[in-house]
Amino acid sequence: MEAVAKALHPDTKEKRYKSESIISISREYLVQVLELPFDSKSRKMTELLKTFEGLDITKYANIVSQKLKINQDIYYYDNEHKNYYRGLQVMYQQENENDKYEIKTIDILVVESIYEENKISHAFAIANKQALTGLKFCPHCNSKAFDPKDKNYSRDYEKHIIKCENNEGKIVKKVKLEYIQKPFVPHIMQNKTYQQLLANGRQHEFKPTQYFITYDLETVPKIVNKKFGKSSYQIYELFPLSVASTIRNKQGIKKIFFSQQDGDDFIVQWLNQLFKEAEQVNADNQYITEACTIDDTIPYSMEVPIVGFNSSRFDISLIISQMQCKDWTISNYIGSPTIAKQVIVHHKKLNLKVKFVDMLTYLQPMELKQASKDFGDGYDDMKGIFPYEAFNTDNVNEVLSKSEPFSMEDFKSSLKKTKISEKDYQIYLEDAKRFKNR
Repeated sequence: MEAVAKALHPDTKEKRYKSESIISISREYLVQVLELPFDSKSRKMTELLKTFEGLDITKYANIVSQKLKINQDIYYYDNEHKNYYRGLQVMYQQENENDKYEIKTIDILVVESIYEENKISHAFAIANKQALTGLKFCPHCNSKAFDPKDKNYSRDYEKHIIKCENNEGKIVKKVKLEYIQKPFVPHIMQNKTYQQLLANGRQHEFKPTQYFITYDLETVPKIVNKKFGKSSYQIYELFPLSVASTIRNKQGIKKIFFSQQDGDDFIVQWLNQLFKEAEQVNADNQYITEACTIDDTIPYSMEVPIVGFNSSRFDISLIISQMQCKDWTISNYIGSPTIAKQVIVHHKKLNLKVKFVDMLTYLQPMELKQASKDFGDGYDDMKGIFPYEAFNTDNVNEVLSKSEPFSMEDFKSSLKKTKISEKDYQIYLEDAKRFKNR
């Protein structure tokens, strides 16, 4: 919040803010954002700040914009290309469209560092984003950027600012009709494979995507015990414990599994392996000639489906932060900040795209058991058991490294008010004999 306070109260010739003043303002903003039930100068606030670890920019960016009524341009540093870039733009959503007061836009730089093997994010207020990025920004919309090194810089810059000034810095969308009328057939125009087959009278050869990958995550709770506002209380926060995928290709079924015991970066390890498996799945989905070779006459550029169940609200939020790195990046995102209906990730080196989708986006609401029965190949209604409350982030490695099996008490669920049956527990004990540890 200190970076936000500094950005909203920059030093001027008339007034310069001391660090104590900025800290005092940031405390007021923190009370406002978190809806704390006490004053920013109270003793309770002082006690809170002693253990306060800061706000996660990815989780609270929208809340900060709505509470403080500001727009935020958040910049990051690209280690590979050695430059700064705007990675996130958060806009204040006005509740009443008739309100026409000016919304201030601030620029924030987020820098990540490692301290005691933990990743820490630091936020700084940007005084001059043009000096930071090396780009020239439009003085009217403050959004469009131009590279002064580009040979067409002067022409493009002048053309834009004249147009932007006439529009008062607002984006004005106009409908531009085609000179020749075209039918609205997105299932044809947006599918190069079907276009090619239809143009050559071979549409009967069109086939659905046959091979795909599924994924599912298990989580472990981190006890936080934080109170927000007058009536909201957060007991714990969920973190990924393990991730499993099933790959279906021409060779059959293959399963991969990564967990926290493989290292703190096990999600990245899983994504690495996922792209390797996706290469084979993509090859198997290609159209094949009679000579069993890829038919180059039929273009195929579909993303490899990575299918989850009820993943748009939960699973994807646990891994989306790992979908941006030097090797791969998010090329398309459909959904809202809280619901990711579709995320397409592009691997830069492999030139391969995978598409994370939630199967419930295309189906009516149902339980996993019913979905497995309706769409599974070789349905098995045996549901696994899991000791969700037997460990948390503080002791997960210690608990799972033990050799003795879990007790029946470990399988109790205080949330669902359920416990394991004697029969299921005996099945678990027999199964546990196959492993060295839990």
